[in-house]
Amino acid sequence: MSDAVINLNPDLKRLQDEGYEIEIVEGHAIIHHIPYLDANRNVKYGIIVSALNMAGNKVVYKNEGCNHVVYFQGEMPYRSNGDPLKSVVNQQYNATMVGIPVNWMLSNKPQGGYKDYYDKLSRYILIISAEAQAIDSSVTAKTFKRIVTFENSVFCYEDTNASRGAITDMNAKLKNQKVAIIGLGGTGSYILDQVAKTPVAEIHLYDDDVFCQHNAFRAPGAPCVDVFDKQPYKTDYFTQIYSNMRKSIFSHPVIVTEENLAELKNFDFVFLAVDSGEWKRDIIDFLRKHNIEFIDTGIDVQRKSEALLGMVRDTVSRNNETQDINQYISYAETDKGLYASNIQTADLNALCAALAVIEWKKLSGFYIDNIRKNNCVYSTNNSELIWA
Repeated sequence: MSDAVINLNPDLKRLQDEGYEIEIVEGHAIIHHIPYLDANRNVKYGIIVSALNMAGNKVVYKNEGCNHVVYFQGEMPYRSNGDPLKSVVNQQYNATMVGIPVNWMLSNKPQGGYKDYYDKLSRYILIISAEAQAIDSSVTAKTFKRIVTFENSVFCYEDTNASRGAITDMNAKLKNQKVAIIGLGGTGSYILDQVAKTPVAEIHLYDDDVFCQHNAFRAPGAPCVDVFDKQPYKTDYFTQIYSNMRKSIFSHPVIVTEENLAELKNFDFVFLAVDSGEWKRDIIDFLRKHNIEFIDTGIDVQRKSEALLGMVRDTVSRNNETQDINQYISYAETDKGLYASNIQTADLNALCAALAVIEWKKLSGFYIDNIRKNNCVYSTNNSELIWA
């Protein structure tokens, strides 16, 4: 994808044609081999990383926010007279961006801003490298070395949300996971909506039901009315929708039974978004036996006079934990009550899904988790999140 983006954008292509070592990775431009001076006025080489504002594979420079900022890998750059280059060094910034450990945030915005990414990046390179060239005129950032990038992204276009927020290093913690979502009703479909926007390696969908008109009112998106005549399997429908955004979504239009239970051994994490029943106990026992982490979700809606009482539950099972989570999970058949008649609300489904995805991200190290609780219940009655 790196060469494709460079070739489609004249400002990036100009940088490459002039000899700069540029590559594009996950919505960032990376320029290698930038000569600079250290505190002893020795010539060293650093790397500049800049987030790109993208629309598909095209880049559009915008003079807004912190778009003028870049990040630098290396020691504090110095001037040829021995002074630190404080005119561009904004602050120390130790992080990893698209696999590149960076050390400094640089900020330099000329009056009127930059015209494009060539204007921006070439200016930063000139400011830094000019000091090194004052000591040794032979050093240059223009090596004409072509960077060959073998980027195997799961996305059909760059995740510029992660690059814009400088959280690609956090996203990388999710990259190699194979995730299963069992049940694609209201909660399961919202789980998919959020997991699909992460760089997990694979997403496997399990549900033997078809997508009907009532499903449209408790699932993300706005389906066309023609879909209801076709009544596709939910797994096929959602696979088609989210394949517009990413690859490696796999449809399994079946329920999980003893016959295919062993397939779950292939996954790093499982979301359970299915009705109660003894058959769910078999799935949970299997997952715990094989140390597969999972989250079980539940939602309950009851009519109280002229209003509804809604509750959602998310129960987390971590590897090698001995706590009996069965105390939180009901295995009773849902054969009566308001929820059993398929009355749900999209907001509670979405909340239940969001809480589950947040807990999964905590387990993956994406979010800080200082409490490590196993069960969370929210009730509309008191608006409290109760953890146990």
